[in-house]
Amino acid sequence: MEPRAVIDSLDVGVAAIAPDWTIVEWSAPATRITGLRADQVLGRNFWTAFPGARGSNVERTLHEVLLDGEPRTYLTSAPVPELASRVLETRVTRGPRNHLVLLLRHLRDEPSVDSRTGQLLAATEVERRLYAQLFSAVPIPALIVTADAQILDANPAGGELLGVADTRALRGRSLADWAPPTQRAALAGVLRDAITKAQRARLTIEVGGESPREVEAVIENLEGRDSDAKLLLLAVDVSREVLLQRKLLQSDRLSQLGALVSGVAHELNNPLAAIAAFAEVLKVDAATADQRESADVIHLEAMRAGRVVQTLLDFARQRPRVRQPVDLKDVADRVIALHKSALRKARVQAVVVIDDSTPAVIGDPQELQQVLLNAVVNAEQAIAAQGRPGKVFITARRMEDHVVLLVEDTGPGIPPEILDRVFEPFFTTKGDAGTGLGLAISYGLVKASGGRMYIHNLEGGGVRLGIELPIDPAQAAPATAGGFKRAERPLSVLVVDDEESVRRGLIRMAERLGHRVASAPSFAEAILQLKAADARFDALLLDVHLDEANTGFDLFDTLRQEGRGRERHVIFTTGDSMSVKTRDLLQQAERPLLKKPFNLEELREVLDRVAGE
Repeated sequence: MEPRAVIDSLDVGVAAIAPDWTIVEWSAPATRITGLRADQVLGRNFWTAFPGARGSNVERTLHEVLLDGEPRTYLTSAPVPELASRVLETRVTRGPRNHLVLLLRHLRDEPSVDSRTGQLLAATEVERRLYAQLFSAVPIPALIVTADAQILDANPAGGELLGVADTRALRGRSLADWAPPTQRAALAGVLRDAITKAQRARLTIEVGGESPREVEAVIENLEGRDSDAKLLLLAVDVSREVLLQRKLLQSDRLSQLGALVSGVAHELNNPLAAIAAFAEVLKVDAATADQRESADVIHLEAMRAGRVVQTLLDFARQRPRVRQPVDLKDVADRVIALHKSALRKARVQAVVVIDDSTPAVIGDPQELQQVLLNAVVNAEQAIAAQGRPGKVFITARRMEDHVVLLVEDTGPGIPPEILDRVFEPFFTTKGDAGTGLGLAISYGLVKASGGRMYIHNLEGGGVRLGIELPIDPAQAAPATAGGFKRAERPLSVLVVDDEESVRRGLIRMAERLGHRVASAPSFAEAILQLKAADARFDALLLDVHLDEANTGFDLFDTLRQEGRGRERHVIFTTGDSMSVKTRDLLQQAERPLLKKPFNLEELREVLDRVAGE
């Protein structure tokens, strides 16, 4: 009979352990008695297969047999939960070449609970089960590891942290496999120090296809010294907290930037308003085609600079969500203008193909601009990561009662296994460079607008981000493309602005429209002109931030208190961002607002409207 057949025909289980603690034999009866299959133990380290043996009577018995060669016996419970009530007797002998031979048998006549042995076994089993239940029930990741980072056991939360559903598959693996290469030496040092003193450490856990996880770990030596130490590692995943801290820091910086931009905007928009005003008047009055072309370029560039400043203000300030008709072509042009420098540096060409006939959509213009900017930034970064030039295409088309806005790039695409997760908060593939909030926030903003967002890879490379938005049912009339027409009738206009160049520019614009214009550089001068006996003004252009002592609202309140109705002729102007207080005052005043810089047609329209009230 073959030796294998003989061993498998015995009533007892047979196991053999090599000098390096590798299990080299596991008979069929051993499987039947312990509940462990041969493929679960053969070739594995004994202490990995049986982590509970470390530091117990089992370890002591095995070492004593190796030392003196005298056979010994120990009692344990079965190693699998299904057979935990089964008591096993293991006879250990030393074989050839220092192999340990284990003979395992099931004690059919279990010791009576009245006997001393039975009481000890019962107490030990109760304690073992209690600790096993506590270890599994701990809601945070818990690992038992050796000083050299070998995993002996893990609870379900620990398996989830490491991305392994069956925690038994972790036994024998090194925790360093989940640490970034740059942190493995530090991990080894922390585990080594934990043998003599409890340690606290910040660790990074990397799981394939996911963002790195930051954990706060507490490491305590349960028993043993040096290489025999069994360390308990408790970890708390603080990835979300870290990202929130970064987000708060970023928000704080953006808040500071917003305050800075708000101040700078006033200093930029006022000279831009003067430049645009004089340029447009020069264009209208130009004697030659060359003069007209030069003035037109100056005017267009001044207006473009004003739009860039306004875009920065829109991003910097906080305001309530609004729902209004939004021109997607205008949004796309603003986004590309804002991000032009970064696109150029990344060698990315932006192509906008949105027909003028594309209907307006309903939404918040600032939020939709944020959504599109995030999409363009993502596309630019994806292309830049390839190290070669690429393109971003922005197109739009009508689909029944929606407009579909598409952003496509020529980047590498998104790995299929993570494509379904890109809209999850805090999920990022950019490491420390990303917050994992861009697409998640965009998804929420589009949904709040009554639309939807989707993403998929393009054949041959690249990504397509689709944004569906509801069409504006009212379909507001398109803005005038250019040019102007004279006022319906000449008006008497008072311009009140403390910036001389702006004031002179507004005077020239109003005069070019055919109006009679007076001006005042301050609150006090404006009051003097308004108190004059012959003062008859059809419209008053008031700067919101009038001078150091007074605002345009102070002059508005003065007119309202006199009770002659002249406050109804007020038109406010501003080149600054609007605080919550300013917006509230404008709403209370219920008067129109012109944002600097503005053109002749905008000025004509608002003056005609106010004069007709």
